[in-house]
Amino acid sequence: MLDAQELIAKAQQETGLSDMGEPEYYEGLSQLCAAVQSNDIAALGQQILSQLQKRLQLYADRSQYPEIASQKIIAPIFVVGFPRSGTTILHALLASDPRARSPLAWELSAPSPPPREETALTDPRIAAAQDGIEQLPGQFRAMHAMGAMLPDEDNSIMQMAFRSLNFAAPRELPAYVDWLLDADMTPAFMLHYHMLQHLQAFHQRDWWVLKAPPHLFALDALFATYPDARIIFTHRDPASIMPSNASLIAFLHEMKGNAVNRVELGRAECAKWRKGMDTAMHFRAQHPELKNRFFDLQYKDFISDQIAEIEKIYAWLEIP
Repeated sequence: MLDAQELIAKAQQETGLSDMGEPEYYEGLSQLCAAVQSNDIAALGQQILSQLQKRLQLYADRSQYPEIASQKIIAPIFVVGFPRSGTTILHALLASDPRARSPLAWELSAPSPPPREETALTDPRIAAAQDGIEQLPGQFRAMHAMGAMLPDEDNSIMQMAFRSLNFAAPRELPAYVDWLLDADMTPAFMLHYHMLQHLQAFHQRDWWVLKAPPHLFALDALFATYPDARIIFTHRDPASIMPSNASLIAFLHEMKGNAVNRVELGRAECAKWRKGMDTAMHFRAQHPELKNRFFDLQYKDFISDQIAEIEKIYAWLEIP
């Protein structure tokens, strides 16, 4: 079992910083530390330590630069849906509009100090992040588009609040996942808001484009944090999605040297994402006043004619 207090103390010692932000992060951290398997203590401990250090740096920057806390995040666009339902390519296409802003992989890999527009193409953190990506197995990079300059998922941000399925992607953490799927995600979305402010302060665009399949579980917290959010909701036959998704998760387990029972993993993934979709659809049914905030996109239509579907999305968003 990992010791949350020891990890916090180590992160503070190594960074020379002390402000962790709001204390709600500690519940997720404690759940994560309690759920770790004995053979994975070193790897998960290092992942947690890295996120604690990023969190400390985020709030140190927030104190140093008053411009950050004054940022307003207005009407962000979120891509939400099952994994492997076109969310990644849709996110990338929407983010390619020069008027749009998305968190890039290099920015979330090393967010401190705040990225600057004038060094958006030359910041040395870009090359460092790309080097790290290229160290990953080619099979994994072929399964999931990756690049330092590509938009990253909100899951990466939520790790700093210790409420993220990313922790469980390469390992079995059933107790943590069970807790997470029913947890209040408001603290994670507040951290998410702070990160967008951080990224926007010195590199602004007209609107944000964001993405994470696990937002299916937390539309309540999403709208509580971003009352003017717009949601593009992707749909694809689960029978086409789940084998691909389970294969990706199984590969992540094996890549980290963790044993995996593919049959059990497939069943767990199906149950998890069924719960996510049920939660999201229940939220939508309970909030008819938000009907016009959702654009439902069928995967088959998107793959058939991506440009036509993007044009429909822009018309819905009233973006010329």
